[in-house]
Amino acid sequence: MSRSSGKLNIIDQNTYQDLKHEHKDSAPRILRSSKYKNKHKKEQQCSLFDFLIVPRKKQKHINRKKRPNLIIARNSLAFHPKRKGKTRLNPKHRVTRLKRIIRSFRQLKLRSTQDENVVETVEQTCGSHSEQLPAKMEIRSTDPELDCVRQEQTINHLSPAHQLHSRRFRSYCDNCTTKSLKELTTQLLSDLERFQKRAYSNNEIKARAHPRLVVGFREALSRLRINKVKLLILAPDCEACSGEGGLDDTIEELKSVCQQQEVPYCFSLMRRELAYALRKRAQISCVAVLDFDGANETYKQLLHELNEARVLYKELTAS
Repeated sequence: MSRSSGKLNIIDQNTYQDLKHEHKDSAPRILRSSKYKNKHKKEQQCSLFDFLIVPRKKQKHINRKKRPNLIIARNSLAFHPKRKGKTRLNPKHRVTRLKRIIRSFRQLKLRSTQDENVVETVEQTCGSHSEQLPAKMEIRSTDPELDCVRQEQTINHLSPAHQLHSRRFRSYCDNCTTKSLKELTTQLLSDLERFQKRAYSNNEIKARAHPRLVVGFREALSRLRINKVKLLILAPDCEACSGEGGLDDTIEELKSVCQQQEVPYCFSLMRRELAYALRKRAQISCVAVLDFDGANETYKQLLHELNEARVLYKELTAS
């Protein structure tokens, strides 16, 4: 109940009309604000709709802690993004320059073996006739490229370490393949491959930017030119392929670059053993280690064993 009484505000109707008529022109009209109107507004009666509770719409729960790139990286095996650029119905398989040289060298070797078979059949048919001997020499000296292939096949037999070198241990090797060296190399590669897979599962973008190791002659040579390689592992049973740009030429180039930059390189595991250590199906001829953090002890032991294997190789080839 208000403190001020309403009895004092009661006046006569005639006096109210007179006051209204007098103050109509003289007194200015008082403008009432919205605050005043709301204050003296009549209270509205409540209804049942005021007590009605309307349920809110359910919103999707978004976890802001998870990043979209991490979700894609974890499901990278199942997620196949759309490839940019044109797509062909019959895609062209690109063949590298080194692969083309190897294929041409294989064809030359096949031709040389076929010519040798022809010569053997001629010798058997001719018997002891001396008139057919010049014809055999003409068949062998028809193609100069075939003569180069035959000369390289005879070099291995004329080398001083022909008893040590073979198809499984080529003449470009500088160290012996001991059992402990093989075990250390396998352990180092398996550890680095495990670290690299773990990095790919956490963040694929960072793992691609900072790889632990790379596979192949081209990748190894490109990383060597920018001084990123800490250790180079080559297979001792690479296919014989001479000529400019061939396998033998690339291996010699890798060895010369490693010697200039003082990068250690070793011939420890065969191609199949390298693939087994890295859990690959295809045979691997070259592996370049870029970061051995986490396997420092194995790396030190491998370098120590590599020096001993090189000393042993020099002792065997010196005699």
